[in-house]
Amino acid sequence: MKAVVHLPLNVNEMEGERLSEEYNVGTTYPVFILADSKGEIIKRWTGYTDGPAPFIRTLKQALADLVTVDDREASFKANPTYNDALKLAGYFTENREYLKAVAYFRKAVSMGKPTNYDYSFDIFKNMANAAWTDMIPFDSVLQAADAAQASKQASVKNTIKVGQLMARLGRKMNKTDRIEKYLKVGIDAAGRSGPSFKASLDDLTADYALHVKADTAGAVRIKKESMGEGWDQERDKFYSFAKWCLERKINLEEAEMHTRRAINLVYPGQYRARVYSTLAQVCEARGDLSGAVRSMEMAVEQEPDNEYYSEQLNKYREKLGGR
Repeated sequence: MKAVVHLPLNVNEMEGERLSEEYNVGTTYPVFILADSKGEIIKRWTGYTDGPAPFIRTLKQALADLVTVDDREASFKANPTYNDALKLAGYFTENREYLKAVAYFRKAVSMGKPTNYDYSFDIFKNMANAAWTDMIPFDSVLQAADAAQASKQASVKNTIKVGQLMARLGRKMNKTDRIEKYLKVGIDAAGRSGPSFKASLDDLTADYALHVKADTAGAVRIKKESMGEGWDQERDKFYSFAKWCLERKINLEEAEMHTRRAINLVYPGQYRARVYSTLAQVCEARGDLSGAVRSMEMAVEQEPDNEYYSEQLNKYREKLGGR
């Protein structure tokens, strides 16, 4: 850290709020940005890194190549290199410029440098994120999903992940009629890979029952069985089950019951606010806008500085008033 000027900022306060907009920080924290003395970005990365060692390694790698993103793009345009293509792809992935990231990953692949790394999955993830954020239509992701699952270098983990992400994307975009083959490939991969992938196998099998067989009761049964005996007595398990139901818009009465049970079993403040926010979403999904308003009011009361909760409360109030 002696090699940098460390400037920690809260995105909800003064300079932090201004710079969060300038640097496109978003809503996933923490965000780390290494910049030069002019504020030009060299590298950015997001999220906690499982202890100091990975963070130090990432920072050292960035400090060893102090080229700004703008300069690297200009250099790549004049003299394309494999290393620059990957660095730019990584940056634009982090900056949520998914289609630019895809373009640079594809340029790296086209350079034909021998590697055991499977870039088809990185391309797929960026395409899926682009569709999730409404940059491209659902069908634009299919070719990348096919390539990621068909790749000879595809790991079992990534093959499964494609199935899971396609199910999630299909639900959001109302395209679950297009995801059967991705679930099948993921189920086959998990089923061949032993007990370490049992949880993924169960999740994919439950989604297959729900989205392909239209067997809601079967999907719920598979999910419950996967959580083990006594799951409904463990806070984290029954709360995660409630969120699983919410995401799929099924079994919402039971989801509401488990979410309400979780409220007083978590610490007050941000954790309890999070559960109240989930409860508001469950109430909305059940058509209970009054309940959604009351729940979000409690979320705001628990964490008054959270702008997202205040925005959601206003949206629920507007919906309720418009009835």
